[in-house]
Amino acid sequence: MWQKTYERNTQLVGNDACQTADGNFVITGATSIASHGYAIFVMKINGLGDTLWTNTIPNAPDENDVASVITATDDGGVVIAGQNDTAWACKLDNSGNIIWHKKYLLFSRFSEDIKKTDDNGFIICGYVNDLPISAFIFKIDSMGSLIWDRTFSYQFLRVFYSIAKHDSGFILTGFESPSIGSPNKMIIFCVNNQGDSLWQKSYYFNNRSSSGRKIIKMNNDYFIGSGTVDSSKGQIAFMKIDMNGDSIFTRRFPVNGRDNYFNSFAVANNKLIFSYARDSSFGLANSYGLITDLNGNIINQRVFTNSSFVWGSLRAIVPIANGDILFAGTGQLQPSARVIYAVRTDSLLNTSEYIGVEQISNNVPKSFYLFNNYPNPFNPTTTIKYEIPKDAEITIKVYDLLGREVFSINEYKKAGSYEVKFDGANLASGMYLYKLVVGDNTNKGGIFSDTKKMVLLK
Repeated sequence: MWQKTYERNTQLVGNDACQTADGNFVITGATSIASHGYAIFVMKINGLGDTLWTNTIPNAPDENDVASVITATDDGGVVIAGQNDTAWACKLDNSGNIIWHKKYLLFSRFSEDIKKTDDNGFIICGYVNDLPISAFIFKIDSMGSLIWDRTFSYQFLRVFYSIAKHDSGFILTGFESPSIGSPNKMIIFCVNNQGDSLWQKSYYFNNRSSSGRKIIKMNNDYFIGSGTVDSSKGQIAFMKIDMNGDSIFTRRFPVNGRDNYFNSFAVANNKLIFSYARDSSFGLANSYGLITDLNGNIINQRVFTNSSFVWGSLRAIVPIANGDILFAGTGQLQPSARVIYAVRTDSLLNTSEYIGVEQISNNVPKSFYLFNNYPNPFNPTTTIKYEIPKDAEITIKVYDLLGREVFSINEYKKAGSYEVKFDGANLASGMYLYKLVVGDNTNKGGIFSDTKKMVLLK
């Protein structure tokens, strides 16, 4: 049992993980490239957490590629998909070599789940990151060629987070909302093997905003891990449904006065496994694991992060055949080192304590750059990173789509890389714009400016 962080001289984030055919594990996410943006990052580790190989997949200038989901292939490789201005997927072999890397010219797609199909193709779901925010699902064959694509819009927004096989084709979960400020409804959506809609069900947990985050089939039923709200606090929950999408029962877990933010969910060995982040009165966002029986009765829970972390987010859960569990994601180490973070536990979440922090490089950037915020979408906090190659006065402002300013900072900074934490807890779900303006003592109008968009999904 172990806990490890994986650090470089640039920022690293881990978004998903899987076990490969040889029994090892692949973690994927992104790494920042100075004055360039985020690029796809993939790494393979063995059962002891030792690094076997890493691969950074270059992106085009002014593009930001972030791998968000991964699935193993029968030949020992993996297929990953993620976020960019277009939909994309990439296959790597057992040694991390790229077999194919394809883009599909499907505008502004953020992929949230990927599954291998019975015909050795892959099904990918997520949402279109532009108004109206619409859910999508598309299928590719074993060589990455697009077979079909479907988009499902709603009055204001609809998002697919997860997909599972169904006797009629596929079943998906996510959420939808009719307007800005309206409560989110968890949706269960069934499509046939060509992606055509068959039926839809929607639910609230305790008449409050709810979203389906992960759907898993077990025998003839499904379990859906969910994020919801108890009073004003974030809460994790789950629902059991039958093949027709009808609720069998739901269970919500106490918040004990703190926000609990859903990260991931798995089912293994007749147990439910959750990972979530809980905020702290000391400013530390702790990463938790939780195990229950199939009725939601708590068997054990554990906090993984400690005072070495500003926050931890374990977004992937990989059950292992011997009963062990691998959690993987991102850790923010003090003062500003962002790293890939992985934890291996036994079946009851027992593991070693995390020890050791590595120093990261403090290279001076070569040019001005505003990165895409991370995570995106976010709930309720996200990080805005920027780089400046000279001392300057900087201004960062966030606007809603009506042009109203909802956040602003103005500071004088030395040359270097910086991060700003933005909290949208008091804002409605939707798209926002954030802008960086850099000025100096001789040019008050600014010597650099850039604007990017981000999505708050509650």
